[in-house]
Amino acid sequence: MRTRRQYIPFTEIKPGMVLGETVQVVQRGLLSMVLPPGHPLTPDNVNQLNAHHAEFICIDQPDERSDEQIILDSEQAVHRVQELFKDCNLDEPTLLALFNQVMAYRTS
Repeated sequence: MRTRRQYIPFTEIKPGMVLGETVQVVQRGLLSMVLPPGHPLTPDNVNQLNAHHAEFICIDQPDERSDEQIILDSEQAVHRVQELFKDCNLDEPTLLALFNQVMAYRTS
């Protein structure tokens, strides 16, 4: 089954969700909690994240879109990013790097 990576606010986190990226909680400059990608969240994990004031996490969830819908969504994302950067000088290396990063993120 295909999965789709999504960043969600803490208020939407539920036990059983699978992490898409590593979660690292740093408190007073010390690493106090690490959860690896692929880790299914437990009720204890959710409580710990709440206690550490987590704001967002990245999860992998089932992607039930058809191949056609994925292509359409990707084309729309490309158009939105191009529209956002339409007045930017992409000959400038920093803006080009930002454009490429946003494009990669929005079309993945």
